[in-house]
Amino acid sequence: MEPTIYSVEAVTEALFKDGFLVQKDSAVGDGIQEIEKKGFEFFSENGLDFCQQYVLNTRILSIVESFFGNETCILAHCLRYIAYPGHISCFRRGGPKAGRRALAVHLLAKGSRVGYYSGSHNHDLPTTKGIRFLNEISQSALDEVGCQCEEKAFPDGGLTIFDARIGFELKEGYAITFEFATADVIKTWPKIVLPSSPELIQKVGDMERDLETRRPQRVRTNFVFREPIASTNT
Repeated sequence: MEPTIYSVEAVTEALFKDGFLVQKDSAVGDGIQEIEKKGFEFFSENGLDFCQQYVLNTRILSIVESFFGNETCILAHCLRYIAYPGHISCFRRGGPKAGRRALAVHLLAKGSRVGYYSGSHNHDLPTTKGIRFLNEISQSALDEVGCQCEEKAFPDGGLTIFDARIGFELKEGYAITFEFATADVIKTWPKIVLPSSPELIQKVGDMERDLETRRPQRVRTNFVFREPIASTNT
């Protein structure tokens, strides 16, 4: 399926108004199948290539920069979330008072189904901490403020870009999720830890140099290298 291409301005407008924008794209579904075959090794050369191809590409970066305006943001989270039907989650709570400080990208596997609650980022909804360490929102709280579920099916895969305050329910399949956030938001978050190898150090260096070519540079990474375990041989 050929994706519908929206202008950066149209995507940003949808993010501000509805809180999310969906793009069905079989190329994303195919890419996810390939990384699944390799065991979801996100923190490898293949994993970083996947990140660069589907998230740190020119189009997504332009949307990220437009969303955050003059703020610098950091790619600070990468994790695969499997379906969790019956649970409505959000990455960031607080509604308007929390501000536009975090943006997420769902890369959705073929056959995935997700419900997004349009406009829920505009409400300071009561939440509880779920077992996935995400904020969970009750259906009744969403009903009370008139936020309706918009269910999206991804038979061939695709992606959703969404304000991290949006409530969503991952009903079927799985989403490889990346999150960008401002420095004040991520100051207590763990770094994205990579094995310390010459190949990965080179790869991250190349990625960061690519980001530096964007002027002004407003997107950074949060990678740190794990030191190799010292030998116990004498």
